[in-house]
Amino acid sequence: MPRSGTLGNPQPYTPFGVFAGLSFWSGGLTLLAAAPGIGKTSWLLRMLFESASSYIPSAIGCYEHTPKELRYRLFLQTEAMTAGPHEQSPREKVEAELARASEAVLLSLNYQEDTVRALEDMLIHDYAFPVKGPALIAVDYLNRVPVVGLTGMMDEEGRSGEAAAALRAMARHHGWAVIAAAALKSEHFKTGDDLSALMGDERVPYEADRVLVVQRKGNVRECGCVPLEVITLKDRTGPTRRFPMQFWGERFYPALEEEFHKHDPMALT
Repeated sequence: MPRSGTLGNPQPYTPFGVFAGLSFWSGGLTLLAAAPGIGKTSWLLRMLFESASSYIPSAIGCYEHTPKELRYRLFLQTEAMTAGPHEQSPREKVEAELARASEAVLLSLNYQEDTVRALEDMLIHDYAFPVKGPALIAVDYLNRVPVVGLTGMMDEEGRSGEAAAALRAMARHHGWAVIAAAALKSEHFKTGDDLSALMGDERVPYEADRVLVVQRKGNVRECGCVPLEVITLKDRTGPTRRFPMQFWGERFYPALEEEFHKHDPMALT
């Protein structure tokens, strides 16, 4: 006999927060792809800041930058939050804002040793992340996550599918939200409008619940700021969309549309 009446409406994609313009839900894997220098790491840092400021356990595991470098970027981002893309902000005000995210975890990972399992153990045992419950984990970046195969360490292109599967399994097992920066194939740096643009095997986009591509939308301004467009290539939580951003390069700050007025010359474009 059918038992459909017991299924109910579990709403698996109910977000536990919106950080730096993106919603996050327990158990989800998001991939964020862009050409080098577009601002992937900086956007991840802003998500981390806002999540930690909302008292959500938050961490970034980075294979490319040291915690000192990440803290420097966060400081400049906080200046942008308080004073815009180019104006100075009192140091005391910046420090007070940064203190709101003081529980955020900045991890420097080794691309030869720190697998997804190692990251998972580190977060739970060293930083008391919840075994079950909302948390935001950023990984920078997917193609550097080490994966050991039968014949040893897999190369970057071949291991990215396995790394995506491991990150998705970690997210689902613990109820965390995971977002990982991903590489684009060089020939897609300027187009990047389909899932084949992602570097790695077919499992990379298959494993992800959401895939976003950030690309330049116009010329770099004299001040160094860049207009961007975010394209949703895949989203299991709802319809795909496109939306504008700006990258305030002087402050490593990914600005959302409601902040464009802080940069008047660009706000008119």
